[in-house]
Amino acid sequence: MKDINNKGRVNRFKYLLYFYGVFVVFMFVYKFIIAPDLPNLILLAAFAPLFGFMSSFVNWPLYVHAAEADGGMVINTQKLFSKKQKSLLITKYNFDSYFETDHLHIGLNVLDENDKLKKHKIKVSWMRLKDLRALEDKLKEINPYAPMK
Repeated sequence: MKDINNKGRVNRFKYLLYFYGVFVVFMFVYKFIIAPDLPNLILLAAFAPLFGFMSSFVNWPLYVHAAEADGGMVINTQKLFSKKQKSLLITKYNFDSYFETDHLHIGLNVLDENDKLKKHKIKVSWMRLKDLRALEDKLKEINPYAPMK
């Protein structure tokens, strides 16, 4: 299995946000320093693209990297603009079942080190469809009898 990650899509969104931030700063500099006699309506051009980003504020991107490990897989997740990573090791010994979530997540019931069933939601909304299918196939390969709840 090749590594599954969505780094390209999330980085594209991240650099789009950087570009938008530079655009907003440029519009303020242009309005208040270069041409202060312009009407304030020009500032609407700086804030109008926020309506295009509204859906992304609700569905904020998350780096997901799934790699094969000994007898299973490791799923690393990291929030955008964050250094902290969360890791989840899934093997045939600790992967119990799925649980029902919304269309943005995959819900996994995984046993922790104290043999307690713990729920993990993995955000998959920023993954390509073929990577999502490969992740689901790998999970089915690890535990083909995992019941859907």
